[in-house]
Amino acid sequence: DPVHIEESGSAQWRLSQSSTSSLWKTPGLFDGYGIRTTSRLKTFGAAIFGQLDWAITEKFHVLPGLRYNYDQKDVDYSRVTYGGLQTTDPALVALKNSVYSNQAFATKVDESNLSGQVTLAYRASEKFNAFGTFSTSYKPIGVNLGGLPTAGGEILLDLARVKPEYVTHYEVGVKTRPAKNATANLTFHHTDIKDYQTQVQTAEVGVNRGYLANAEKVRVIGVEFDGSTRISQNLSLQGALAYTEGKYVSFKNAPVPLEETGGASAFKDISGGALPGISKWAGSLGGELSTSNGTLFGQSGRYFIAVESYFRSDFSSSPSPSAYLNIPGYALLNARAGFKAWEGLALFVWARNILDKNYFEQLLPAAGNAGHYAAVLGDQRTFGVTIRYNFSLKD
Repeated sequence: DPVHIEESGSAQWRLSQSSTSSLWKTPGLFDGYGIRTTSRLKTFGAAIFGQLDWAITEKFHVLPGLRYNYDQKDVDYSRVTYGGLQTTDPALVALKNSVYSNQAFATKVDESNLSGQVTLAYRASEKFNAFGTFSTSYKPIGVNLGGLPTAGGEILLDLARVKPEYVTHYEVGVKTRPAKNATANLTFHHTDIKDYQTQVQTAEVGVNRGYLANAEKVRVIGVEFDGSTRISQNLSLQGALAYTEGKYVSFKNAPVPLEETGGASAFKDISGGALPGISKWAGSLGGELSTSNGTLFGQSGRYFIAVESYFRSDFSSSPSPSAYLNIPGYALLNARAGFKAWEGLALFVWARNILDKNYFEQLLPAAGNAGHYAAVLGDQRTFGVTIRYNFSLKD
């Protein structure tokens, strides 16, 4: 099996020190100290599903569907330490184990599930459609392959198995055409998820990629609007706006947030806290202006310029809400301009994040138990050129 090697250096104590003990500075204690990890995963999955479109009347349709899933996963994980100061001193061994420790587990899990949905669709006229959907869905059982956290020096083996998610979803909405060249759509949605699978971070160096855990129940509700209009043959506009609230209804055994790392407890009840990655407000607005006709390299088509903007409000970036891991809202501006042939050639230049906005995509605790955190930076201003040619086969 492939081996993953991770190694610290002699200065590791500066990042991992959790007490004032001078033993942390023991010469050579962490020099070349690391882990060799091997892991094996075997999976099997199968599903059978189907959907019907039952026309009760010409305007009223019922669309029921069913799906049956079976999933099986078998994991074998082994992590062995090497290097560092060779010692039998219990105090020094404990310090080494606080950075890297031996760990091994094997588990085999399987699960089956029956889920389904039913949609009621009503077409009142050519300009107005309404629908309502009730569905249940399922995210397969999971396993952790990146190591498990510890508590009191003991491996939390129960976390090797990640329970499947069960989703109950309600959605109602309308799709309209208020004018000949315009659309306006409105949707309300409500989702409850039992045993929500979430990626959580831990300060333990040996689990620095995080692990999957289950929150007992989460809820997401929201409303979304999108619309478009063609003002003239050469000018079109489109936009969207969404309001979303997501929270943990119950997560009583969540990892502590960054600022509580190293405290008396390794877990915390975060019920009522915000779900990560969800902005209350998000939206987009854009438009395209084009010529009626144009020619490039002997091909007929049109020249165009398009501008798109996107914004989102602030959001939590941590599975356990933290005052230090909230990302401020931001807005981005993108554009493209070029030529599209009626058939064949498309050539345009594009730019993303034209205003060169500095923003974060993610903030997360860094490994080492030192209270520091890391960031995933958003893309800076980027330019490019796209050339595309579509070939059509003729008889």
